[in-house]
Amino acid sequence: MRRRVWVFVAAAWVAGCGPVPDNRFSQVQSLTADRLGQRVQWNGHTADDREVERAIDGLLARPLTVEAAVQVALLNNHKLQATFEDLGIAQADLVQAGLLKNPVLDLNVRFPDRKPFKTYLDFAAAENLLDIFLIPARKKIAAGQLAEAEANVAHDVFSLAGETASAFYAWQGAQQMVELRQSIADASSASLDAAQRLREAGNTTELDYLSERAQAARAKVELAAAQSEAADNRERLNALMGVWGARIGWGAPARLPKLPAGDVPADGLEALAIQQRQDLAAAREEILTQSRIYGFTVDTRFFADADAGIEAERETDGQWRIGPTIALPVPLFDQGQAAIARAAAIVRQSRQKYVALAVEIRSQVRAARTRMLNARQAAVMYHDDILPTQTRLLEQTQLRYNGMLVGVFQLLQAKRDQIDAAAQYVQSLRTYWMARAELERAVGGRLPAGVPATTRTTPSDMNGE
Repeated sequence: MRRRVWVFVAAAWVAGCGPVPDNRFSQVQSLTADRLGQRVQWNGHTADDREVERAIDGLLARPLTVEAAVQVALLNNHKLQATFEDLGIAQADLVQAGLLKNPVLDLNVRFPDRKPFKTYLDFAAAENLLDIFLIPARKKIAAGQLAEAEANVAHDVFSLAGETASAFYAWQGAQQMVELRQSIADASSASLDAAQRLREAGNTTELDYLSERAQAARAKVELAAAQSEAADNRERLNALMGVWGARIGWGAPARLPKLPAGDVPADGLEALAIQQRQDLAAAREEILTQSRIYGFTVDTRFFADADAGIEAERETDGQWRIGPTIALPVPLFDQGQAAIARAAAIVRQSRQKYVALAVEIRSQVRAARTRMLNARQAAVMYHDDILPTQTRLLEQTQLRYNGMLVGVFQLLQAKRDQIDAAAQYVQSLRTYWMARAELERAVGGRLPAGVPATTRTTPSDMNGE
């Protein structure tokens, strides 16, 4: 009997042991390299982490590009590092799903008050009866949850990349706007100085002087607002890149990229997003997992808590009684109807969430592309029509000023109008690049190839260059 007990225990122990699953992070790394051309690293306090720190310092030491900013964020954002731990949690859950539950030992001791005086012993070791047979089902559920976690982690990687690129363009545009607002403020200040001198000489009206004074004050306010926006955008980018201390002293060109010669066609973008979006892949895995849980609930609704084991009893006279024990729940009141209904509702809910997310993804792609094309149209109009027209207006005003046909205020106003048009061009250019970054984020990776790399040239005398 003892031999049989030990054989039972050994078989249960072997069945409950499972290998630690392979690390799924390498698949996230591969997907990131394929779709973004970037690297991600899970901080494990190893020599690789020190190499990553050196790489980050190297990227920040050089003039920062949008690609470098995204790479720093993917390597150094601590929220993303926290998300990576979801893989470790899911992997541990998969290991746990392959283990048997620990057997329960029940011991009773009683002391007799008369002969025979041997101590009465009663103990039993019981294990869940169905546990060993349910291990494959539990492991399938846990494997699905691990796949879902992997997809969610990949989605967070792509989202961070898109958010960082958008933040970088926002900072570049804001910094460019500071330069333009500074030019407008300088022109307004020069105009106010001229008005002040003319007023003191009695050659201008009080109305003209007050108008120039108000315009100069507005220009200073707009400059301060542009500086504040640039500072806010820089700090947002710092937070996304996870930098602080000496690392926030990075530098980057304060000029937005020029417009590409062509843009991505709309055909196939929605289908590409449905294929690539990792949050949608996670939603698909959730449907599969919840369907497995539903089947698991149906199959175990009667005997999920059934126990079986060995019981031994020693009487006060020293006699041993050893034999099997089994405990089965009697499904008198609860036949699992509520649990099955709940599991079925969760399956239906996950399906509806999947469809809703797919609809939302398609909408995000269309909206981002529409914003991008509208901003492109505005930038082209400023570049090809409004900016050249403002330049000719300034030239003609300069000629009339030289001929003493207009005053200095008209000349300075023409210059302010030219710079203000350049500011509007920069604003549309910034909207374009931010919308393009958002479109890449909505698609779930880089946009399809085929857009020529050549770009439109901006007039060098416009500070929007």
